[in-house]
Amino acid sequence: MPRAYNNAYSTYPSELHHVVREVLHRISDIDYQHHVELSKVDTTSSDEELKNYIKEKVRRVHQKQRQPYVDLLNTLRLRQQR
Repeated sequence: MPRAYNNAYSTYPSELHHVVREVLHRISDIDYQHHVELSKVDTTSSDEELKNYIKEKVRRVHQKQRQPYVDLLNTLRLRQQR
């Protein structure tokens, strides 16, 4: 595991460390799926206007799926700082 990862999250108590790791894993899954979806759009359509429309829709869905996990991480970080 990269040293930066260990340093960034080693300040969390052990009970929160597991939760943070799981949330980061979920965000990673969402980001990967987003990348796959955008790649599909690039390879399937030749109409640039249609591609841009679909990509924007994919980006909105990505953000909507990802944001609750980012919010949870922020909440956990704030809780840890108290």
